[in-house]
Amino acid sequence: MRTAALLAAWLPLAACGIQETDVIAAGGAATIDVLPARQVRMLLFFSHGSGLIPIPRTVGETEVPGDELGQDSNGEAARPPTEKTIAALLAGPNEAEKRAGMVNDASLPVPGTLATTEVTEDGVDVALKAPLDGITRPAERQLVCTVAFAESTDGAVTVTLRGTDGTRTPARCDLQSALVPTASGTAPR
Repeated sequence: MRTAALLAAWLPLAACGIQETDVIAAGGAATIDVLPARQVRMLLFFSHGSGLIPIPRTVGETEVPGDELGQDSNGEAARPPTEKTIAALLAGPNEAEKRAGMVNDASLPVPGTLATTEVTEDGVDVALKAPLDGITRPAERQLVCTVAFAESTDGAVTVTLRGTDGTRTPARCDLQSALVPTASGTAPR
């Protein structure tokens, strides 16, 4: 018993000769994508309270005609076209999203409004077959953020909205505040 006590007391003292080392970095924190894969989902931005909430929808869950999954040149599932994502946004929240308090800003173009997109070296141009004059800032944010995340996984794309009555200043999606004007433009209205 006495030997065991001496051994227990001696072990911590024996470790005193171990030299201390610096912290060794092993990379950043692990991250996972909790959304459905980009090839099978749309990310729609609906109003909730005073802000925007990104809502993922699996392709095929929308009430938009022609909402099916396409294929890329390799035969793999292709991400939904931005035009279909805009159509899903304009169609509004589904029943489950409405129960959760999601809404579209009332000034968005009506469901079924034709929208076409063109990728340029400056970003994405969105041509809507509707006037932009009555579209409010919250509605503009819904459109810009939905298009930005349809075109890029991080949403860091400049979006220019063009309507039947003119063009809005190019903007980027900033979920922390209002739209961020690009360096070449003034603040969007």
